[in-house]
Amino acid sequence: MLDIVPAIDATALEGGSLITPQQPDRSPPRKRKYPTIQHTIRPSIFSSHDDFGVTKRVQSAHEKSNGCPRPGASKSAKYNDFSGFYVAFWVMLVSMVLQPLVKRWSDGNAVLELKLVRLSMTRLEELAVAEIVLNAVTFSCLWLQLGVLKWQISWNRYGRIAQSGFEVGFLISSVSWLIYIDWPWPHSIFFILHTVVHLMKIHSYCFYNGYLSDIHQQLQELPPHAPSDVRDNLIFELTSPHGNVRYPDNLTIGNAVDWLLVPSVCYELEYPRVPRVRPSVLVSRILGLTMSIAIFYLQVELYVFPIISHAQSANAKPHSRASTVGVVLSATLQLMFPIVTSCLLAFVIIWEQVLNISAEITRFGDRLFYADYWNAVNQADFARMWNAPVHNFLWRHVYMPFCHATNSKTHAMRLTFFVSALFHELVACVAVRKWKAWLFTLQLAQLGMIVVQMMDGVRDNRLFGKIFVWTSLIFGVSLNLAIYLVT
Repeated sequence: MLDIVPAIDATALEGGSLITPQQPDRSPPRKRKYPTIQHTIRPSIFSSHDDFGVTKRVQSAHEKSNGCPRPGASKSAKYNDFSGFYVAFWVMLVSMVLQPLVKRWSDGNAVLELKLVRLSMTRLEELAVAEIVLNAVTFSCLWLQLGVLKWQISWNRYGRIAQSGFEVGFLISSVSWLIYIDWPWPHSIFFILHTVVHLMKIHSYCFYNGYLSDIHQQLQELPPHAPSDVRDNLIFELTSPHGNVRYPDNLTIGNAVDWLLVPSVCYELEYPRVPRVRPSVLVSRILGLTMSIAIFYLQVELYVFPIISHAQSANAKPHSRASTVGVVLSATLQLMFPIVTSCLLAFVIIWEQVLNISAEITRFGDRLFYADYWNAVNQADFARMWNAPVHNFLWRHVYMPFCHATNSKTHAMRLTFFVSALFHELVACVAVRKWKAWLFTLQLAQLGMIVVQMMDGVRDNRLFGKIFVWTSLIFGVSLNLAIYLVT
């Protein structure tokens, strides 16, 4: 249930052109011991026109070399154009924010109060310094790995333990700093989310390179008369899937800077790259990001904040436990529509705009940062499809290690959900400065939902599955927001 988003076979790039094999390779693919994310050049779902024509070239190259269509190629691809839905979504959002703005203007009131903007503009220099420190700590992992390589430190025995301690200290220090500095909540949310992203980047970079350092040491210690297949297997582990980079040649300043910028939290020796950066696409993405943030802000200020403020005022008066439940339930129901639109906007801002801007700057080829999660029929599918970068990290660095440790996919899945729920609760606690554990509890409740959704008679009812997934998401997010901000 936690398989990664399906990917086509990676095709190497050299100088921006596709490399096609002269003879088809019929031998079964070699499997690496370390879990590898199969990246290939793929456009974003809502930007399928914007991929240099690479998708067609990849498919035609596969057909020429193998005499058959590319595996996974959809026969109904012509029905996968969502551009009309995308346009309708934006028209709907613009009309939603214009309606209250026009009413305020016609009533002679201030059109916008901009309280959140003024709050977000305070103490920016402190946030900038903290971000510089955050990036410097992540970049310093290069020197740590160079030290592991130079002094031949056993990663399996000592390195991974020391690195785990470093990561725990990194997270505790960041959270302690947030408690001490007492920033406005927009700064705190931004910084804790960025801290978690950098923690994943640090972990992936160090653990993968640390593993390769042990393999490199084994290769160096091989006697001259060692079997050739043993040497070949070690070299295979040290070489990127595209075959152009081999450890330790990747331990460079340029590679470390690139790792800071690429829209991935799973480190690989090499990623597929598109031929060039296109200024027009980059500018259009930046303009789209600006517009998305503006509409998101208006949506929150005009629809979400008034509901929360009214509920907080009602809950501040003398009340019974029953009235508190009524206030929370009323706020939850009122928040459902504005929250789902706000969440969709936040999704567009991060996964469609920010990640694609990063991909365009770094020429990162694999831009399928999400699948069609709106068609998910159970919670497991949704978790797999809606956030490919983080899902890949959890699969590679959490789920697979737990699989090896427990020898059980079921236990590994439960533990992965537990780790994910802990970090979601951490972000919520930092945002509202309260520990309620509601988000943690409701996220773990998805395990029970998955069990029900996988039962005979339920699993095959796709319509019921979609209704259940969307209802639980919309109601669950609204309920969490009401509980954390109202009570």
